Amino acid sequence: MLRAALRDLQWRRRRFAIAMTGVALVFALGLVMTGLAASFSAEVDRTLDGVGADAWGVSAQTSGPFTSFTPVPMESGGPGATPAMTLRQTIATDEVLDIIVLGVTTGSLGTPEVTTGRTLAGPGEMVADSSLEGVALGDVISFGGGSFEVVGTTDGQRMFAGLPVVHIDLTDAQAISVQGAPVANAFLYETRPDAIPDSLRIMSPAEVRDDTLRPLDGALASIQLVRLLLWLVAATIIGSVLYLQTIERTRDFAVFKATGTSTGAIAAGLSLQAIVLSIAAAILAALLGALLAPVFPMYVEIPISAFVLLPVVTVGVGLLSSLLALRRTVSVQPALAFGG
Repeated sequence: MLRAALRDLQWRRRRFAIAMTGVALVFALGLVMTGLAASFSAEVDRTLDGVGADAWGVSAQTSGPFTSFTPVPMESGGPGATPAMTLRQTIATDEVLDIIVLGVTTGSLGTPEVTTGRTLAGPGEMVADSSLEGVALGDVISFGGGSFEVVGTTDGQRMFAGLPVVHIDLTDAQAISVQGAPVANAFLYETRPDAIPDSLRIMSPAEVRDDTLRPLDGALASIQLVRLLLWLVAATIIGSVLYLQTIERTRDFAVFKATGTSTGAIAAGLSLQAIVLSIAAAILAALLGALLAPVFPMYVEIPISAFVLLPVVTVGVGLLSSLLALRRTVSVQPALAFGG
């Protein structure tokens, strides 16, 4: 029966090829959705790893360093604290570009490690992420009433679904945000402090990450819903192909049953077709997903785990979608083999 199922795949290869292509495209879009959701957290993790702080101190009245701005006096951080400041700004070049500004104490914790150029040496300089379009080493960029020379670049440090992170000296951040007042809205610690003033609270990098991703909860939920709908579309395509095939082969199945072939063997043949179709679609989907990711309007980082799980998901969807065809197969009576 399994050989007959494979021969049927060969006989109807055009139909199965069209179905496989459609299913592969649907699963490729699912891969892109997975990579899009994964990139939101991956970019935050890289940015926090680049800062290198084991703990963050913020005002007790704020939710986190990147989602609200509540400055406190610099001395509030206590011993071992490195003051920092986070801002959101725009750069007006050929178009308006949104950026996340991280003001750091140059030479201390938080000073960025660069992939090209050099790191910050003092005020008037800027290290930009390579995703900041139209900005190159040596350019002078103006925002917030100040001008900064790009002396280095980082790679992959972004926030809020792709906004580039730029680093400047803390005094520059204070000048453009609080008119130079000696305040900060974040404190960086190499180790978690044992005691802090009541005006501050300590956040772990994981807590900072969760708070930074919180404004994207709606977007992430929407992506998950779209991915689920894509799986349903793929199941519909596979199910419709197999169901149509079952209708066309009703007499064949009746003959099989009349000659002693069990219903289980027939069902196994249909399941084999669903598995073959799903695996072939998974292979093609992986290739299409890798091709679509770089040209997608937003940053898409498809994790390796998504490619590993893809065949499992496709086979599961294929088997579930074949249940309707299997049900019809069970209802076929051997007597149909002797009908006119």
